[in-house]
Amino acid sequence: MDLFPTPEQALLLDTARQFAARSVTTETVRTLEASGPGFDPGHWQAMVDLGWTELAPLELALVADALGRAALPSPLVITGSLRNALPDVGTRAAPDAVVTLAALVPDARDEWQGPHPTADATLTATYLLAPYADAASVIVAATADGLVTIDPGAGGVTTRRASVIGGDATSRVDCTDASAIPLAGSLTSALDHVAVTALAYTVGAAEGALDLSVQHARDREQFGRPIGSFQAVAHRCADMRAEIDACRLLAWRAAWALTGDDADADVEFAVSSALGYAKDAFRRVAMHAHQVHGAIGFSSEHDLQLFTRRIKAFELTAGSTARHQERFATAIGLRG
Repeated sequence: MDLFPTPEQALLLDTARQFAARSVTTETVRTLEASGPGFDPGHWQAMVDLGWTELAPLELALVADALGRAALPSPLVITGSLRNALPDVGTRAAPDAVVTLAALVPDARDEWQGPHPTADATLTATYLLAPYADAASVIVAATADGLVTIDPGAGGVTTRRASVIGGDATSRVDCTDASAIPLAGSLTSALDHVAVTALAYTVGAAEGALDLSVQHARDREQFGRPIGSFQAVAHRCADMRAEIDACRLLAWRAAWALTGDDADADVEFAVSSALGYAKDAFRRVAMHAHQVHGAIGFSSEHDLQLFTRRIKAFELTAGSTARHQERFATAIGLRG
């Protein structure tokens, strides 16, 4: 794996950063979070026109990183990831369609744990925390019999917006005898792709938290000096920088493994080592950011919470640290 972007990837990353800088402010983010769909349809159409929903995993991770730094809410992470993990989704969804995943069932510990409902020609089930389900044209649902797709507009499907800590609009999905069409692919692969792209987005959000922390450390003065001149503050910012850089490299390696370009790549090793480390590392990043800001960082009026809420949401989704550490242990031969 080459850790330096190709010229094409560098251009893509620059385009994504310019898009975010031109289109998004923190006030935009607040407005979108409170809106009905939870995202800007104009932004979404622009992403579709730029071809971002069709990007391979590594390129999608680069774009997600840039959007996370702006805390921009959009269905790109979930839709782009599912199109990569489940190629047949493309035959059932228009290029501009929002596609989401319904995998978390009530009382389950995480998206992998069942019992998932059975499905033949129809599906009757309840799923929680499906991203952008209210706007989705296709919902990929996990069942005991494999993945299926359901059409929210065909009847038998209702969605209800949930109140969550993160920035993405998520919903409860209730299916009652909803038409279900089997879909090739595995839930594990779908979750791996979604988790790695979400990791890249959260790396960007952590970068946004660091930007605010460094600026605050430069501007805020105590005893006639910027607080960034004090070791206790400077070292926290340095620790944040190191943690974010490590998470970014792990995210890129995991995304590279998911591309399938390297026959020797161990997907389970790459994905779970990245997630197992990052979930704890991001918690430390958020803690340092709030310590640098002091009490003001906990105010909803301050911009820091836009980034740390996204960090916390990532920590609580896509499997626990313990789950990924166990999977990582198996990948390196410590478990049978």
